[in-house]
Amino acid sequence: MPSELRTIAKARVLVVAPHIDDEAIPCGGTLALHARAGSTVHVVFASDSAGPSNDPAARARLSELRRGEAQAAQAILGYATAEILGFPDGKLTAHEPALAERLAAVVRAQRPDVILCPFPADSHGDHQAAALATSHAAVGTGFRGEIWAYEVWTTIWPNACVDITAVADVKQRAITAHASQMADRDYASAMLGLNRYRGLRHQVGAAEAFFATSAHEFASLTATLDRLN
Repeated sequence: MPSELRTIAKARVLVVAPHIDDEAIPCGGTLALHARAGSTVHVVFASDSAGPSNDPAARARLSELRRGEAQAAQAILGYATAEILGFPDGKLTAHEPALAERLAAVVRAQRPDVILCPFPADSHGDHQAAALATSHAAVGTGFRGEIWAYEVWTTIWPNACVDITAVADVKQRAITAHASQMADRDYASAMLGLNRYRGLRHQVGAAEAFFATSAHEFASLTATLDRLN
């Protein structure tokens, strides 16, 4: 599949992140470039990012901690606004219709030119649910822009890449701001390594990869993959 190097220009951007840190790890460089271009960027965190614990107090503590980390990462990346929908972490598949409805309301309010969300075959249930809900919201609202599906746990066959060489250090700092997630694994080094690999094809220092398509094509893809699961 041919991959086109895209240039970031001023636009209205909506980012659907299943969890707090999914705005920085897969597409933090692109968000930083949009901020520099004067874009209006709004990030929607679908879950409460409270982790897998069954202890309500522990979940509340982690959720609050990660909200603070999201604010720190937002300041580093420079994007405009964010909101947390608060669906239960790890259980988005059980809330897909409600999530799609909430996302549709955000799309209507934000009127984005482009929507960033997980690729529907990403190997995390919450990411798959966020992709499916995004596709329903986009089609249901008549969204006519492009959907850019990003990679996190599963690499994709990209058709679009963004040169993030100039902001790779910004992305690294934003990922590192999610300190609670960095305790047992180095997301920053891993993802920047993938970005450097993605950059080889385009002979740039680092690139973020996306599958960019229309809302209806994305809906067809998500529906097909959902039937296969």
